[in-house]
Amino acid sequence: MAALTPVLFALTVAFLAVHELDAVRNHEWRFFFSPFGVDDDTGYRVFTALHVPLFAVVFTFYSAPAFQTGLDLFAVAHGGVHLALRDHPLVEFSGWFSGLWIYGASALGGLHLLAVVVS
Repeated sequence: MAALTPVLFALTVAFLAVHELDAVRNHEWRFFFSPFGVDDDTGYRVFTALHVPLFAVVFTFYSAPAFQTGLDLFAVAHGGVHLALRDHPLVEFSGWFSGLWIYGASALGGLHLLAVVVS
């Protein structure tokens, strides 16, 4: 199982990254920025631009065990949050394709955590 841990973590990160691509398509910034009265174009630009520092952090700390654990826990919790908010009027994710990236990242993060604990 230890030989699979790097692959499981890489897949977790990849699924989260593809989910973020899907988040742009599904206007996720509306959920985050609408309470502040941010217009759609500004929300899109800010949401998209914030991914630069986010991915810089991921690329910088990718191999750190503590970061991997934190990202795995985030992936699992993130799926739970999406499940809880699935009927929210500003959440536009639907269908198997969006679910694949959201819940796939959760499952892969959980499997990576399990693999690290077992090894």
